[in-house]
Amino acid sequence: MKPKSVLNGHAHVVDNLRRIPRKMLELHERDNVTEFVLHELSGQYCFDLPKAAYFIDNPDFNCMKGVVGVSQEELHDIDDIWKNPEQFTSHMKQSPFNQHVRSFTYQSNKKNSDVYSQAAEKIANELGIGDYGYYSWGMKHNNHGLLVCEKNKNNAHEHPHEELIVDGLCLLGFCPVH
Repeated sequence: MKPKSVLNGHAHVVDNLRRIPRKMLELHERDNVTEFVLHELSGQYCFDLPKAAYFIDNPDFNCMKGVVGVSQEELHDIDDIWKNPEQFTSHMKQSPFNQHVRSFTYQSNKKNSDVYSQAAEKIANELGIGDYGYYSWGMKHNNHGLLVCEKNKNNAHEHPHEELIVDGLCLLGFCPVH
């Protein structure tokens, strides 16, 4: 049986996840909803990931492209991104980590029958992420999502189950990509 504090932490994560779709709808007219969602998912009240880089792999076009990168250390000046969308958007446009992730383009892992563990290692090295993890999941239109993230050393024993993380990451599949 898991300790009560760990179960309460997971309940808190689930509670935060359930609120994201409503927040997404409030910003439906924005082109960068993906940035808001990844920031929320990687934030301290959800999966608590210091750095997270999101990629979409499209085997039909033989392309895996960086979509958004969030570095928590770069975002310390904004209290509530959902109430300050202009400030957050401006900050993300200037974020070196986000710009680095968005500049990545690789050949499709799925089309070339490669494994995501190799791509994740390469991406983590290029982003300077030492202790990394990765998650992959299927998306609509035969696309596949890949998240490469820095592990949070402070809460490794309380980290949510992998299935819960992937369920949360699937919300990215409902965001427009530009």
